[in-house]
Amino acid sequence: MYTNILVATGGSPWSDAAVAYAIAIASRTGAKLHILTVLLNPSAYTTPDVMGGVEVVADVVEYQGRELLAQAEAKARAAQVDAETMYRWGSVPDTILQMAAETACDLMVLGARQLSGWKRLRLGRHVNAVAAKARRPVLVVKAPPAAAPGQPLGRRILVATGGSPWSDMAVEHAIQLAQTERFSLCFLHVMPGRRPEPGAEETGRTTLARASMRAAEAGIETTEVLESGDVSKAIVDTAAREACDGIILGSRGSSGWKRLMVGSISNAVAAKTALPVLIVKQPVPSY
Repeated sequence: MYTNILVATGGSPWSDAAVAYAIAIASRTGAKLHILTVLLNPSAYTTPDVMGGVEVVADVVEYQGRELLAQAEAKARAAQVDAETMYRWGSVPDTILQMAAETACDLMVLGARQLSGWKRLRLGRHVNAVAAKARRPVLVVKAPPAAAPGQPLGRRILVATGGSPWSDMAVEHAIQLAQTERFSLCFLHVMPGRRPEPGAEETGRTTLARASMRAAEAGIETTEVLESGDVSKAIVDTAAREACDGIILGSRGSSGWKRLMVGSISNAVAAKTALPVLIVKQPVPSY
């Protein structure tokens, strides 16, 4: 399913969770794990009147980065996962995206902080920036997996489908993953608004039936759920109600300023839920 996985770590609890998830997935799929830490410009920590301050801070930051990578690599080795480590100076989002391209990764794993109250309505700026610009699937996690490395990561996954090309890509990705992990899929279609437009229910049921038929051909057990209302809320609530272990959804690949908005639905879902969210990206068209 995956051959190269990139995970970024910064030493926070949520980035530690990302490392744990990346190791677990690599252990299950046999993928090579690329562990990255991004070091910020040392001048951000010093003042102009401190002689030699930049050099001293740079040494400290680099040492701490190497220590983080060594700890993550040790965990990967303990799980018998092939791993390499790397550190780079620069902007966090841009560096992650650059290394994703250089390593030819087919999955990026990022940690996001679990917040409460109104703060949970926003996703971390680094995660949002990476997910917005990425051309590869991005897994956003907030807690380490409950299962030990090598063990199944879940039993049931919710897949949001709307019939668009990018949601169809999410369905196909979910089916491939379900075949590897042997879990069932819960397909959800949400009709936007409290009063769906005429024909919306028929369209939704047709979309769900098509997804289930494709999964059945692959030998995957499925259930179908049709909801109406706020799309992101329906996705999060349905995943909780149906006892799902994760969420998969598609996001349209855009260019220019549009890509800064990752997709309001995928962004909102990843921000609101405590479950891991896999955002499958439609490649940006090239002309």
